[in-house]
Amino acid sequence: MPRFDTYPIVYWLPVYALCWGVLWLALRPTVNRWIFVGSALFLLFLLRLPSIVFNAEVNPDESQMITQALTLRHYPVYFQSVDGTTAGPLDSYFLVLPGLLGLPFDYITAHLMAFGLVALCFWLLFRTAKLWFGEAAARLALLPLVFTFGLTQNGDFLHYNSELIALILLSVSYYLYARQLMEKQPSFGRIALVGLLLGMVPFGKLQAVPLAAVVGLFMILDLVTRQNLSVPARAGRVVLLGVCAALFPLLVVLLTWVNGVYDDFVTFYILGNFQYASDTNQLQSVLQLPEFFRKGTEFDWLVKLTLGIATAGFLLSLRQHTRFGRQAWQVGGFIGLLFAATVFAITRTGSSYVHYLYFLTGPLVFGLAYGFQQLLAGEKIGRWVSVGALVLFLALFGVKAFINNRQGVPLNPYPSDRQNGWTIQQSPVSEKVAQYAKPGEKLVVWGWRCDYYVQAQMPQGVAENHSIRSAFSHPLLATYQQRYTRNFVSSFPPVFVDAVGAQNLWMTDRKTQGHELIKPLGQFVAAHYTYVGMANDARIYVRNDRVKGRPADNRQAGL
Repeated sequence: MPRFDTYPIVYWLPVYALCWGVLWLALRPTVNRWIFVGSALFLLFLLRLPSIVFNAEVNPDESQMITQALTLRHYPVYFQSVDGTTAGPLDSYFLVLPGLLGLPFDYITAHLMAFGLVALCFWLLFRTAKLWFGEAAARLALLPLVFTFGLTQNGDFLHYNSELIALILLSVSYYLYARQLMEKQPSFGRIALVGLLLGMVPFGKLQAVPLAAVVGLFMILDLVTRQNLSVPARAGRVVLLGVCAALFPLLVVLLTWVNGVYDDFVTFYILGNFQYASDTNQLQSVLQLPEFFRKGTEFDWLVKLTLGIATAGFLLSLRQHTRFGRQAWQVGGFIGLLFAATVFAITRTGSSYVHYLYFLTGPLVFGLAYGFQQLLAGEKIGRWVSVGALVLFLALFGVKAFINNRQGVPLNPYPSDRQNGWTIQQSPVSEKVAQYAKPGEKLVVWGWRCDYYVQAQMPQGVAENHSIRSAFSHPLLATYQQRYTRNFVSSFPPVFVDAVGAQNLWMTDRKTQGHELIKPLGQFVAAHYTYVGMANDARIYVRNDRVKGRPADNRQAGL
C-alpha cells in the first residue's frame, strides 16, 4: 500500500484533476453508465485512500466497534460479551466478517469496510434516482456526494461508524420501493425483502427507525391504492410486508432468550437507548440545524447546493405548468416525508454528532436529481445552470485546499508515512499491558479509551467497553454499574486500566470519575490487583497472580 505524509500534493493534484474528468464523463450521455459509475466510485476510493491506509483512530467510535468485533470473534453472544450502547449488533458483527477472512482487527480494515459501505450506498441511491428522475439527472446528483465524501478531511465522514449498516439497509429499501412503483403487479418476493430489511434497521441503528417507518408507510400506501388489485390481494401483500418486517426482530428475541440475555437486550438496548438524551429540546435542536451542517464542513456546501438546485427545479416546473399526478405523492411525498423523518432522527438526541448526517444522503441525492431533471428538461439555460453549479461546487474544494496549504493547514491530517510495517502503533499503555498479558486474553479499560483494546488486540472483559453510562448520572446508572461490576468479577482480567485523566474522552477528573466511584468495583480491584504505575496518564492495575514481587501498592495510585 502507498504511504502519505501531511502534504501529499503530488498525489492530490492528479486525483483532483480526475474529479474534473469524471465531471466531464457525467455530461457525456454517450459514455456507458457502468463506465461512469465505476469511474465515480473508483475516484471516491482514490480520494479516501490517504485516510483508508491510516492505521490509527480517526474517530473514537471506530475503536469501540473494532473492539466489539474482536470480542465477538471469541465470544459471539451479543448483550453478554458486548453492548454497543447506541450502535446496533449488526454494526459489530459486520466487522467480524473480514476477521473470518484473515484480515486483522485494525483501523485499515475498518476504513476499507467503511469505504465499501459508502460506495454501495451511493450506487444504490444512484440507481433509485435514475428510476425516478432519469439517468442524466442521476449522474449529476451522484457527483456532489462523491466530491463531498471523498475530498473532505472530516473524520466523522471517513471512519467506520454506526450509521453505515442501517444506511445500506435503507438504501436497498429505497431502491426496491422505486422498483415496486414500476410494477403493475407488485412482486411478493420484493415486498417480503423490503419487510425483512426494514425489520433489520433497528439492529443497525435505533435512530434510523423513523426513516424505515417512512418506507414502510409508502409501501403500504402504494399497495392499498392499487386499483388493479382486488381487496384480498392488497390485504395479503400488506400482511406479507408486516410479517416479514417482524421476522428479524422475532429472531433476535428468540436468540437472546435462548442465550439468556433477553433481559439485557430489553434493559440496555431498548430502555437504555430510549432514555438516552430523553430531555432534549427537539425544537431547539431543529433550529440549530444550520450550525449542525457547518460542523460537517463541506457537507454544508452540499446542503446549500441541494437546496439551490431543488428550488430552481421546482420553480421551473411551476413555470412550465407541470401537472402533479399519482407520482407526486409516491415520489415527491416520499422524499419530503423522508427528509422530515431524517431531520427528526438526527436532531432527536441533541448531540449533533457529524456522522449522523450520513442519514441525509438519500434525501439529498433525490433532491438534487429532481432539481437537475427539471433544469435539464427546460430551456438551454437550465443545462448551463446545472453545469455551472457543479463546476463552482468542485472549484470550492480546490480553492479551500489552496488556502489551507498557504496557511500551513495539512492537506492530509491522516499521515501514514511513519507507520511501522502497517502495524498498529503502540501507546505506553498497551506496551505496559503487554508486560503482564497477551493478545486474546481479556482486558478492561475504565473510561473511554477503546483504542487500548485495539492496540493490545485483547477482547473486552466487560460488555460496556467505554464507561460513560456507568459514570454519568441517568435513570439506569445503578443498573449499568451493577452489570459492570458483575462482568468485571466474572472475567477477572489479568490487567485493568483506569484511563480517566487528561488523555481520556469526556472522563478527565480522576477524583470524581475514577473506577472507585463504583464502591464494589473499587473494593474488588483493591483486594485482587496491584497498582504498577501510570502510563499516558492512565493507572495500570495487574492481577496479583501476574505481578512478580508486587512492586507497588494502591496508595501510589494517584488518588
